[in-house]
Amino acid sequence: MYGRTTLIPFYLVVDVSQSMDGPRLDTANLILRRIGEALAHDPVAAARVRVGVIDFAGGSRTVLPLCDLLDTATLPRLACRDDGTRYAPAFNLLRATVDRDRRQLEADGFAVGRPGVFFLSDGEPFDDPPGVWEAAFAALLSECQSTPNVIPCAVADSNPEIMRALAHPAPTVPLFIQSRSASPESAIKNLTEIIVRSVVASGHQEMVVIDETDVHALDTVIVDPPESWIDPDSRY
Repeated sequence: MYGRTTLIPFYLVVDVSQSMDGPRLDTANLILRRIGEALAHDPVAAARVRVGVIDFAGGSRTVLPLCDLLDTATLPRLACRDDGTRYAPAFNLLRATVDRDRRQLEADGFAVGRPGVFFLSDGEPFDDPPGVWEAAFAALLSECQSTPNVIPCAVADSNPEIMRALAHPAPTVPLFIQSRSASPESAIKNLTEIIVRSVVASGHQEMVVIDETDVHALDTVIVDPPESWIDPDSRY
């Protein structure tokens, strides 16, 4: 309806498999705090963005339900799990979460913009049977009422070709890949600043904006449109 505030949901989807243990996850755990600090100094953006966190390893879980970070007394911490790396549970949970959150926000009287998803992984998926994560990703794109913008972030031993397939909509959003000369920790630290600036800018423009400036520890790749096996019955 006319006059409703438009909210932009952002989801951080973070790999917490064993390879992320230590400095990598310590750095990733600073992301929410940095977003909160930036929003505290920008009431316009703070009023228009909501943030949630999903983690994944062998399975996936909601670490922080979509919320106004400034109303969150205690920020959760991501913790490693030693049960493999599977992408399908993350995409399945994300699909259900995006649709549920949209319905709730609309019921609360808000208009809801297209969500933004930062997908961070430092390894390859080992989903079984073959093709299961591809099917889950295709369902995320084709079945959500509002297809999310998915920004893949590849660090350490993640497969750039697999991560390339996740960028949506291509060629609108970039793929961020750790530079060869950088460490995973520096790449995640640089990614944190990209996420913070993107969230704040999106709050002002009421749409997902990806800030690619001052990228030092990450290479930015503009991805060609995906192959047909993940090309959804597009709602974009």
